[in-house]
Order: sequence, then structure tokens, then C-alpha cells
Amino acid sequence: MFEGLSLNQAPPISVVLRFFLTLPVFGLILSLLMILFPTEILTHNHPFSLASIHLLFLGMISMGMIGALFQMQSVLGGAPIPSPLGNSLIIHSLLVLGILALASAFIFQFPELFIIAAVLLGSGIVYFAQILLPLLIAKMSHNTLKGMRFAIFSLLITAILGVVMASSYANGSFSDTHAAIKASHYSIGLIGWIAALIIYVAFQVIEMFYVTASYSNWCKQNVKRILGASLLLKVIWLFAALPFAWVFDVFMALLLVGFVTTTMKRLRSRKRRVSDVSIWFWMMGLGLLMIALLSYLTSIVSHYEPLEAMSLIAFALFALSIILGMMGKIVPFLVWFHLNAAGYMETPIMSNIIPAKRLKMSFWLFGATASTAILSPFVPLLLIASGLSGIALFSLLLFNLVTAAKLYRKVLATGTRFTFEP
Repeated sequence: MFEGLSLNQAPPISVVLRFFLTLPVFGLILSLLMILFPTEILTHNHPFSLASIHLLFLGMISMGMIGALFQMQSVLGGAPIPSPLGNSLIIHSLLVLGILALASAFIFQFPELFIIAAVLLGSGIVYFAQILLPLLIAKMSHNTLKGMRFAIFSLLITAILGVVMASSYANGSFSDTHAAIKASHYSIGLIGWIAALIIYVAFQVIEMFYVTASYSNWCKQNVKRILGASLLLKVIWLFAALPFAWVFDVFMALLLVGFVTTTMKRLRSRKRRVSDVSIWFWMMGLGLLMIALLSYLTSIVSHYEPLEAMSLIAFALFALSIILGMMGKIVPFLVWFHLNAAGYMETPIMSNIIPAKRLKMSFWLFGATASTAILSPFVPLLLIASGLSGIALFSLLLFNLVTAAKLYRKVLATGTRFTFEP
């Protein structure tokens, strides 16, 4: 299943933690906006709404996914990322500054900030893609690597469309194709980047972590083909102004429904029956994805705008639930792995790095945040409650990550390494 992982092959732990630590910071910023401007955030195309969407999907979800990809590529691909410390610092810096510039551009309506954001974000994503794509292409026998390549390519297209739109916002003039560009930007970003990456990660980690039956080879080989064809045809339909472009959304939604039901079945019938909070996050995330799909399909028929907003919120929470669950497993493993591989006698066991009690608290706080957020399009004041629980959630997440990093540094500074006699 894996090519194996050595300490020399794995990126330094700071590479991954750099991205993970940014997620709760942006989460706290977004939660504060939710408390102060709930009505504006829930108003379609309002500047605060657009700022919040990008803080959520870029600052939190994409930041967590990119951090995980730095680790996963080394594990699955078997090829170390060149100069991981320097390259990750460049990518992280460009993305953080770009996200802050873009959110500020929407909130304060400074045209120059849109250009700055476009340059920073575009550069960061292109830099990230040109580092990882060649490594993924070199190991194309693995289905998960093929899915990761598809997802990163989708992120690249999403960024290009985003740069075009940012230029339009900076100039204050929108072409006749603006609506098509915007719809393509959202579709490729949500489905081609986020959904596809989570699906292909699930193909690997669900079986490995929870000892379940494997997904069929047909699924592993054809999900990206179905999603890719549907997205391509939808984009063509949008730019050609042809009717019924939503038909392709239905095809993709049906595939995602199949993913939800198949994954839930595997988790319920898993052979490893020990309690694991990450499974709770997976199950909640899959439930949120089903809510997102059902509300979106209903909105196509009813044209009821709150349902469409509910769908977008539920989809974002689906991705965030999976990311939070995986971070609860990845971070303790990385601390343990790097210390153990370096031969430190004081290496803590993984369950002591982030205690299960705090992970369970994170889950319940996320549940409170999610349940109020998905209902907020119908009762806007619920977004304030969601923001309040979000502050507690992301403060705890930040605390968990910081304490794990401190523990790692403490062992490095004071620990004793095994010595072997020749």
C-alpha cells in the first residue's frame, strides 16, 4: 500500500504544522466576522459574504489540504519534496498574504488589493503545483496519486479563473462571460479540487486507518474521469450559454451520493472497532455532504436562495469536518514519528500528544458550530451562535496544535537519544 517512509524522506514536521497552524487563525477571523456581520455574510454577493467564502475555502480548507499534501506526497509517492523548508515557507507566505489581501479587498473595496491578491495567490498556487505535479506524475501507478494530480490541476485552473475575476473586480468592469467564469471557478474549486482530493484520500486512509473493505478498482479509476468530464462539459455549456448546465451538477451529485453511502457502509462494517474520534468526524462530514447535495438539488427545482446558501455552507463544513478529523490523527503521528525515528527515549505515545478528551471536545464544538451554521440562511441570527462556538472550536484547535509543537520541541531540547555501540 505504501512505499515506506524514512526520516530523510519525510518533510520536517514544521512544513506541515506551518499550514495546519494557519487554519485556526483564519477560523478565528471568520468566526469574528460571523458574530459582527451575520446578515451581510448571508447576503448573496455582498462583499462580506465573498470575503468570508474565501477565508473559509482558501484560508482554512485549502490551507489544511495543502499542508496534508506535503506529507502525503512523501508517504505515497516515495519521492521527497525538494528543499521542503524553503519551498513550503514561500508557498505559505504567498498564500497567507494573498488571502488576507483578497479578504481585505472585498471588505474595504480597495481595487489595488485585488491585483495584489491575484499576484500573491496566483504565484503561490502555481509555485505549489509546479513542485508537486512532477513528483506525482513520476509515480502514476497509484490511483490516489492520480487523484491528487487531478485535484492539484483543478486547483490550478480555479486559481487562473480567480485571477481573471480579481482583475475584473479591480477594474470595476465585468465582461459578458463573468457569470460563466464565476460559476466555473466555484464548480472546479469545490468539486475538482476539494471533493476529488477528499475522495481519493478516503480511498487510501479509510481502508488503512480503520481496516475496512477496499473500494472497488472501478471507483478508484473512474471517479476522476466522471468528475473531469462533467466539469469540462459544464464549463463548455456555461461559456456557450447553453441551457440546462445544471444537468452536469446532477451527475456529479449522484457520484458524490454514491461515495457517501459506500464510505458510510465501510465505516460501519470496519474490522477495527476501537473508539476513534476521527471516525466521528468522518461520519459527520459525510452527513453534511449529503445535506449539501440534497439542499442543492432541491434548490435547482425550487429556486429558493436560502437552500443554495445552505448547500454551500454544508459542503464547506463537510470538508472542514474531514480535515479536522484527519489533523487529529496526523499531528500526533508526526510528533511521534519524527521523535521516534530520531531515537529519542522520551518519545510520547500518540494518545498523550493530543488527549482524546480534547479531541472529543473539538468534535462537540464542531457539531455545535455546524448545526447552527447550516440553519443560518433561514434564521440569520444563528450565525452569531455559530461564530461564538467557532471561536471556542478554533481556540481549542490552536491550543492542541501549539501544545503538540511545544512537546516536540521540548523533547528535542531536553530528550536523550539512544546510542548504539559499534
